[in-house]
Amino acid sequence: MPFEITRRSMVAGMAALSLPRPAFGLGAGSLFNVAELTIPGASIHRPEAWGRMLHEVIQATSIEADPKTVQVSPEDPALFEHPFAVLVGDAALPAFSEDAIRQLRNYISYGGFLLFDDASGTGRGGFADSVKRVTQRIFPTRPLAPLAGDHAVYRSFFLLDEPVGRTRGTGVLEGIQLGPTTPLMFCPADLSGALDRSADGRNRTPLVGGELQRREATKLSINLVLYALTSNYKHDIAHVVELMRGGRLE
Repeated sequence: MPFEITRRSMVAGMAALSLPRPAFGLGAGSLFNVAELTIPGASIHRPEAWGRMLHEVIQATSIEADPKTVQVSPEDPALFEHPFAVLVGDAALPAFSEDAIRQLRNYISYGGFLLFDDASGTGRGGFADSVKRVTQRIFPTRPLAPLAGDHAVYRSFFLLDEPVGRTRGTGVLEGIQLGPTTPLMFCPADLSGALDRSADGRNRTPLVGGELQRREATKLSINLVLYALTSNYKHDIAHVVELMRGGRLE
Protein backbone atom coordinates (compact mmCIF):
# COMPACT_ATOMS: atom_id res chain seq x y z
CA MET A 1 0.00 0.00 0.00
CA PRO A 2 1.45 3.42 -0.87
CA PHE A 3 2.52 5.61 2.04
CA GLU A 4 -0.01 8.37 2.56
CA ILE A 5 0.99 11.78 3.93
CA THR A 6 -1.80 13.83 5.48
CA ARG A 7 -2.19 16.90 7.70
CA ARG A 8 -2.92 14.53 10.53
CA SER A 9 0.31 12.60 10.09
CA MET A 10 2.43 15.73 10.08
CA VAL A 11 0.83 17.16 13.21
CA ALA A 12 1.07 13.84 15.02
CA GLY A 13 4.66 13.21 14.02
CA MET A 14 6.21 16.61 13.64
CA ALA A 15 4.55 18.37 16.55
CA ALA A 16 4.84 15.26 18.77
CA LEU A 17 2.39 16.53 21.36
CA SER A 18 2.75 15.61 24.99
CA LEU A 19 -0.95 14.96 25.29
CA PRO A 20 -1.82 11.47 26.58
CA ARG A 21 -1.10 9.92 23.18
CA PRO A 22 1.52 7.59 21.72
CA ALA A 23 4.98 9.15 21.62
CA PHE A 24 7.50 8.91 18.82
CA GLY A 25 10.67 9.50 20.84
CA LEU A 26 11.49 12.81 19.19
CA GLY A 27 12.99 14.32 22.37
CA ALA A 28 12.91 17.83 23.81
CA GLY A 29 13.18 19.41 20.39
CA SER A 30 9.67 18.21 19.61
CA LEU A 31 7.98 20.59 22.07
CA PHE A 32 5.36 22.71 20.38
CA ASN A 33 6.55 26.15 19.30
CA VAL A 34 5.78 28.85 16.75
CA ALA A 35 7.50 29.96 13.55
CA GLU A 36 7.13 33.55 12.38
CA LEU A 37 7.40 33.89 8.62
CA THR A 38 9.92 36.55 7.68
CA ILE A 39 9.15 38.75 4.68
CA PRO A 40 11.89 41.42 4.45
CA GLY A 41 10.45 44.90 4.71
CA ALA A 42 6.88 43.65 5.14
CA SER A 43 6.35 41.25 8.04
CA ILE A 44 5.99 42.37 11.65
CA HIS A 45 7.67 40.28 14.34
CA ARG A 46 6.08 39.92 17.75
CA PRO A 47 7.82 36.97 19.45
CA GLU A 48 6.59 38.06 22.88
CA ALA A 49 3.00 37.73 21.67
CA TRP A 50 3.41 34.11 20.65
CA GLY A 51 5.48 33.38 23.74
CA ARG A 52 2.58 34.63 25.81
CA MET A 53 0.21 32.46 23.81
CA LEU A 54 2.29 29.36 24.49
CA HIS A 55 2.62 30.16 28.20
CA GLU A 56 -1.17 30.33 28.33
CA VAL A 57 -1.44 27.04 26.45
CA ILE A 58 0.91 25.39 28.98
CA GLN A 59 -1.13 26.73 31.89
CA ALA A 60 -4.54 25.84 30.45
CA THR A 61 -3.87 22.47 28.80
CA SER A 62 -1.75 19.33 28.98
CA ILE A 63 0.26 20.34 25.91
CA GLU A 64 3.99 20.71 26.52
CA ALA A 65 5.27 23.71 24.61
CA ASP A 66 8.48 25.64 24.27
CA PRO A 67 7.33 29.27 24.53
CA LYS A 68 9.74 30.61 21.98
CA THR A 69 9.40 31.89 18.46
CA VAL A 70 11.77 31.20 15.59
CA GLN A 71 11.89 33.26 12.43
CA VAL A 72 12.08 31.54 9.07
CA SER A 73 11.53 32.55 5.48
CA PRO A 74 8.74 30.86 3.51
CA GLU A 75 11.40 29.12 1.40
CA ASP A 76 13.36 27.71 4.35
CA PRO A 77 12.90 23.92 4.82
CA ALA A 78 13.24 24.54 8.57
CA LEU A 79 9.61 25.63 8.43
CA PHE A 80 8.67 21.94 8.45
CA GLU A 81 10.07 21.61 11.97
CA HIS A 82 7.32 23.84 13.35
CA PRO A 83 3.65 22.81 13.15
CA PHE A 84 2.27 26.32 13.77
CA ALA A 85 3.37 29.29 11.64
CA VAL A 86 2.24 32.91 11.65
CA LEU A 87 2.66 35.86 9.35
CA VAL A 88 1.86 39.29 10.80
CA GLY A 89 1.58 42.45 8.73
CA ASP A 90 -0.25 45.74 8.40
CA ALA A 91 0.44 46.61 4.75
CA ALA A 92 0.58 44.90 1.37
CA LEU A 93 2.95 41.96 1.09
CA PRO A 94 5.33 41.68 -1.86
CA ALA A 95 4.78 38.92 -4.39
CA PHE A 96 5.98 35.57 -3.08
CA SER A 97 8.43 33.51 -5.11
CA GLU A 98 7.28 30.28 -6.73
CA ASP A 99 9.52 28.39 -4.31
CA ALA A 100 7.77 30.05 -1.37
CA ILE A 101 4.32 29.26 -2.75
CA ARG A 102 5.25 25.64 -3.42
CA GLN A 103 6.74 25.16 0.03
CA LEU A 104 3.77 26.79 1.81
CA ARG A 105 1.42 24.55 -0.15
CA ASN A 106 3.39 21.48 0.92
CA TYR A 107 3.69 22.69 4.49
CA ILE A 108 -0.06 23.17 4.83
CA SER A 109 -1.00 20.06 2.88
CA TYR A 110 1.32 17.85 4.94
CA GLY A 111 0.03 19.10 8.28
CA GLY A 112 1.27 22.60 9.10
CA PHE A 113 -1.08 25.32 10.32
CA LEU A 114 -0.64 28.86 8.97
CA LEU A 115 -2.20 31.97 10.53
CA PHE A 116 -2.19 35.37 8.84
CA ASP A 117 -2.70 38.12 11.43
CA ASP A 118 -3.75 41.58 10.25
CA ALA A 119 -1.92 44.03 12.51
CA SER A 120 -3.97 46.92 11.10
CA GLY A 121 -6.94 45.42 12.93
CA THR A 122 -9.31 46.18 10.08
CA GLY A 123 -9.44 43.01 8.01
CA ARG A 124 -9.40 45.24 4.97
CA GLY A 125 -6.82 47.13 2.98
CA GLY A 126 -3.39 46.27 1.63
CA PHE A 127 -2.50 43.39 3.94
CA ALA A 128 -5.85 41.64 3.64
CA ASP A 129 -5.87 42.04 -0.14
CA SER A 130 -2.34 40.62 -0.47
CA VAL A 131 -3.18 37.69 1.80
CA LYS A 132 -6.04 36.82 -0.54
CA ARG A 133 -3.65 36.95 -3.49
CA VAL A 134 -1.10 34.74 -1.73
CA THR A 135 -3.67 32.17 -0.61
CA GLN A 136 -5.18 32.05 -4.09
CA ARG A 137 -1.76 31.14 -5.45
CA ILE A 138 -1.27 28.49 -2.77
CA PHE A 139 -4.68 26.89 -3.33
CA PRO A 140 -6.15 28.26 -6.60
CA THR A 141 -9.41 26.33 -6.34
CA ARG A 142 -10.06 26.94 -2.62
CA PRO A 143 -10.88 30.56 -1.81
CA LEU A 144 -10.42 32.21 1.56
CA ALA A 145 -13.90 32.43 3.08
CA PRO A 146 -15.54 33.40 6.40
CA LEU A 147 -15.75 30.57 8.93
CA ALA A 148 -19.20 29.63 10.16
CA GLY A 149 -20.13 30.54 13.72
CA ASP A 150 -20.19 26.86 14.69
CA HIS A 151 -16.70 26.14 13.31
CA ALA A 152 -14.62 23.92 15.58
CA VAL A 153 -12.02 26.64 16.14
CA TYR A 154 -14.59 28.50 18.24
CA ARG A 155 -15.14 25.40 20.39
CA SER A 156 -11.77 23.62 20.46
CA PHE A 157 -11.17 24.63 24.11
CA PHE A 158 -13.15 27.70 25.09
CA LEU A 159 -16.61 28.49 23.74
CA LEU A 160 -16.23 31.75 21.83
CA ASP A 161 -18.91 33.96 20.37
CA GLU A 162 -16.59 36.22 18.38
CA PRO A 163 -12.89 36.27 17.45
CA VAL A 164 -11.21 39.37 18.87
CA GLY A 165 -7.72 40.77 19.14
CA ARG A 166 -6.57 44.34 19.65
CA THR A 167 -9.73 45.25 17.73
CA ARG A 168 -12.85 43.36 16.73
CA GLY A 169 -11.85 43.45 13.07
CA THR A 170 -14.62 42.21 10.83
CA GLY A 171 -16.02 39.97 13.56
CA VAL A 172 -15.16 36.72 11.80
CA LEU A 173 -12.15 34.54 11.04
CA GLU A 174 -11.58 33.47 7.45
CA GLY A 175 -10.00 30.26 6.29
CA ILE A 176 -9.33 27.73 3.57
CA GLN A 177 -10.92 24.33 3.92
CA LEU A 178 -8.97 21.19 3.01
CA GLY A 179 -11.17 18.16 3.49
CA PRO A 180 -12.59 18.26 7.02
CA THR A 181 -10.02 20.76 8.35
CA THR A 182 -9.10 24.42 7.99
CA PRO A 183 -5.28 24.55 8.04
CA LEU A 184 -4.98 28.18 6.94
CA MET A 185 -6.74 31.06 8.69
CA PHE A 186 -6.84 34.84 8.50
CA CYS A 187 -7.47 36.89 11.64
CA PRO A 188 -8.61 40.46 10.89
CA ALA A 189 -8.45 41.70 14.49
CA ASP A 190 -4.70 41.97 15.25
CA LEU A 191 -4.53 39.01 17.62
CA SER A 192 -0.80 39.41 18.19
CA GLY A 193 -1.33 43.06 19.09
CA ALA A 194 -3.56 41.99 21.97
CA LEU A 195 -1.00 39.44 23.18
CA ASP A 196 2.21 41.42 22.69
CA ARG A 197 4.25 42.43 25.72
CA SER A 198 7.36 44.47 26.36
CA ALA A 199 10.47 42.99 27.94
CA ASP A 200 9.19 43.84 31.43
CA GLY A 201 5.97 41.91 30.83
CA ARG A 202 3.67 44.89 30.38
CA ASN A 203 1.05 44.91 27.64
CA ARG A 204 2.30 46.94 24.69
CA THR A 205 -0.98 48.21 23.28
CA PRO A 206 -4.38 49.26 24.61
CA LEU A 207 -7.37 47.39 23.22
CA VAL A 208 -10.31 48.98 21.48
CA GLY A 209 -12.71 47.08 23.75
CA GLY A 210 -10.74 47.39 26.99
CA GLU A 211 -8.86 44.87 29.09
CA LEU A 212 -11.63 42.26 29.21
CA GLN A 213 -11.16 41.93 25.48
CA ARG A 214 -7.52 40.91 26.02
CA ARG A 215 -8.65 37.83 27.89
CA GLU A 216 -11.02 36.92 25.06
CA ALA A 217 -8.14 37.34 22.60
CA THR A 218 -6.03 35.02 24.75
CA LYS A 219 -8.80 32.44 24.66
CA LEU A 220 -8.86 32.68 20.87
CA SER A 221 -5.11 32.07 20.72
CA ILE A 222 -5.44 28.93 22.86
CA ASN A 223 -8.31 27.72 20.67
CA LEU A 224 -6.20 28.19 17.56
CA VAL A 225 -3.41 26.04 18.98
CA LEU A 226 -5.82 23.34 20.14
CA TYR A 227 -7.60 23.37 16.79
CA ALA A 228 -4.34 23.14 14.85
CA LEU A 229 -3.32 20.11 16.85
CA THR A 230 -6.30 18.06 17.94
CA SER A 231 -8.35 18.43 14.76
CA ASN A 232 -5.65 16.59 12.84
CA TYR A 233 -4.45 13.85 15.14
CA LYS A 234 -3.58 10.44 13.75
CA HIS A 235 -0.94 8.34 15.49
CA ASP A 236 -0.21 5.60 12.99
CA ILE A 237 1.93 7.54 10.46
CA ALA A 238 5.68 8.13 10.65
CA HIS A 239 7.43 11.44 11.16
CA VAL A 240 7.27 13.60 8.03
CA VAL A 241 10.75 15.02 8.63
CA GLU A 242 12.22 11.51 8.51
CA LEU A 243 10.54 11.01 5.15
CA MET A 244 12.10 14.23 3.88
CA ARG A 245 15.54 13.16 5.08
CA GLY A 246 15.10 9.81 3.38
CA GLY A 247 14.29 11.49 0.09
CA ARG A 248 10.78 10.09 -0.02
CA LEU A 249 9.07 13.44 0.38
CA GLU A 250 9.85 16.50 -1.72
